[in-house]
Amino acid sequence: MRQRFAVMDDESGLTVGYCQDVVGLTGDIMVETYEKVIFEQFVFNEEFIRNIAKTKQSVSNLCIVILKDEEKGIGSYYHLPESFIIHKLNYNKGNFNLELTGILETKPSPVELRLWEFLKCSQLLENNIWQGFSNEERSGWLNVTRIHSASNHFARPDKRGEVYTLDGEYIFDVTTFFIALGEAINGPGGYYGFSLDSISDCLCGSFGAVGPFTIHWKNAHYFLERFEEEWDQEERSYGFSPQQYFMDLLTILVSGGVTVNFSSN
Repeated sequence: MRQRFAVMDDESGLTVGYCQDVVGLTGDIMVETYEKVIFEQFVFNEEFIRNIAKTKQSVSNLCIVILKDEEKGIGSYYHLPESFIIHKLNYNKGNFNLELTGILETKPSPVELRLWEFLKCSQLLENNIWQGFSNEERSGWLNVTRIHSASNHFARPDKRGEVYTLDGEYIFDVTTFFIALGEAINGPGGYYGFSLDSISDCLCGSFGAVGPFTIHWKNAHYFLERFEEEWDQEERSYGFSPQQYFMDLLTILVSGGVTVNFSSN
């Protein structure tokens, strides 16, 4: 039976074991002040047991890794168990439900957890798959692509001199801009920042592209028009105007060696 999650000891880097599902990963099961996580059909990794018997018998920080079909890690969340002690002679050698209480240092929303299924079948992803998502789903999708990018951060070569096209028809706020930019540069499910600070980091390298490169932004006026409509209707306290954000974004891109061209259909 193919496993869906790996559980790693963050200190040693060793895989503790594998499981079919993780219940409570969203933080919805509470035991007093702690969050309870259930690793269903968990099986210990023999190598981990052999190593931990020689060095230590407790684990203080677990990394819960989401696996693709070929058991490649595509993203992870962290759980700090209240108490997780493994004894050399009495650990369970078969499949069982491992229940731990502690603190989820990072956790997905229920929407994010569902969206991971798209990246598990990444060969089937298409451009603009997020068009039909709700606002909550788009926000979740941007965070999922960010975490997915972090798990493959050092395997991505940087391209220079490329031209990337953004279709303004689908870009109407900050979230959709960054989803579209990540997809344009790194393909469906790709990531290239989620804020002004993070795009500055991406422009420094190791995120798929470094300057000089060109962004061809078609119908950029949609971003200002729709973002301003949302800004007014929702009466959100962004702390900036859509126009100011747009200018700050352009300033960061240009300072990073990016040429931004605009056109309208």
